[in-house]
Amino acid sequence: MRKRAVVVNPPVFTPKPWSNVECGSMGVYTYASVLRNEGVNIDVFDFVSERRELDGWEDVRVERVAKVGNYESERLRKRIYYVGVNERRYIDYLKACKPPIVIISCLFTFYWQGAKLAYDLTREYSPESEIWFGGNYSTLCYEHALDNFPEARVSVSATTIPDRFVDINLGFYKVIPRMFPILTSVGCAFSCKWCAVPFLEGNKMQFKDPRKVVEDMETKYRLGVRSFRFIDSHLLADYENHFKVILEELVKKPWRAELHSYGGLNPLYVTQGMLELMAEAGFVRIQLPIETSDEKTLKDNNRPVSAGMWEAAIKKLKRINRFQVVSYVLAGLPGQTIEDIYRTINFVEGHGVTPVPLFFTPIPTTRYEDPRPLEDLHPYLFPFASDDMPALELERIQEKYYTGGVHVSEIIKGSKTVYESGPAIKDKS
Repeated sequence: MRKRAVVVNPPVFTPKPWSNVECGSMGVYTYASVLRNEGVNIDVFDFVSERRELDGWEDVRVERVAKVGNYESERLRKRIYYVGVNERRYIDYLKACKPPIVIISCLFTFYWQGAKLAYDLTREYSPESEIWFGGNYSTLCYEHALDNFPEARVSVSATTIPDRFVDINLGFYKVIPRMFPILTSVGCAFSCKWCAVPFLEGNKMQFKDPRKVVEDMETKYRLGVRSFRFIDSHLLADYENHFKVILEELVKKPWRAELHSYGGLNPLYVTQGMLELMAEAGFVRIQLPIETSDEKTLKDNNRPVSAGMWEAAIKKLKRINRFQVVSYVLAGLPGQTIEDIYRTINFVEGHGVTPVPLFFTPIPTTRYEDPRPLEDLHPYLFPFASDDMPALELERIQEKYYTGGVHVSEIIKGSKTVYESGPAIKDKS
């Protein structure tokens, strides 16, 4: 008899509900595809996407309230929402299917409590199940995971590096995503002080066969996927032998999907010929991260890109009218001022580019590792807000420039009770 297991994508507790209808998730489906290829009778229970409604949400409710950064000065709190299917669905699944092995994955460290809920429900309603646990959270916070998931078999990685290149089986999805994430390489040769990619993926680049990348995309296109999001941390590494080959193979195809560079293009590597080939292959949205226009901050954090390099790359992009160009702007870094953030936003907008604020969270293993509870370090709680970088101003930036998902609330001013509408609520105490 074949081994039987279920891979679980747990619910999340977050200050900002979002719609997941636009792009399919990847992690648990990658692992499920690997196990199916190994002959395991595998299922997926996805709290966040299971039976999703047209707006992408199944169950959103307020769980608690949390203090926002710079609380002593601003006295702001935010509601923390539960996002996912109701727990009863998972309980019913456990009772009906009695999976011998339950594999729980957790991507972000600040979402660990959702994984803990899935773990606790499994222990209570399927006590005979063996629990495996993995993902970026347990890789970055191994001791924390051991302490909080004592009866689980905790791994430092949900998959080995080669496994990440598996062709994901769309049969696991209840609804074919309109947009699908594509990973063609892992690793990063750089060592930016705020980033954990070198720790998670290594400094040495590893690549999926570029022709197999295109074969996988073509299969998914025929099954209904019409847009692809490249999520590589360093998409342009070894361009001539990898990404260029992908683009050339795509150009040969009779079909065209919409392509997006979600992970961003490093301005150091951008050339005019490359951009023209990307346009011909179907790219419509280019992410060119600047992080900050402050040269000292870039240098202090080993970021190998200057504002001048970013400007030069933008000039090349502007010669092609096809692209929507956006740029990540880091907001909430320790030591930043609100003027620093607006200066970068104005710099980006001055070049006709849409700024996308990337709110900072300290990642374990990096220079900014922080001893506070992981759940208090969610980027939308602005953990490093200060009098020079007020949380209320960061909230205004979020509301003005936030581009993903669906807004469900607006800023509240004045004294309000904690359950009234609004993401940032003035504490009366």
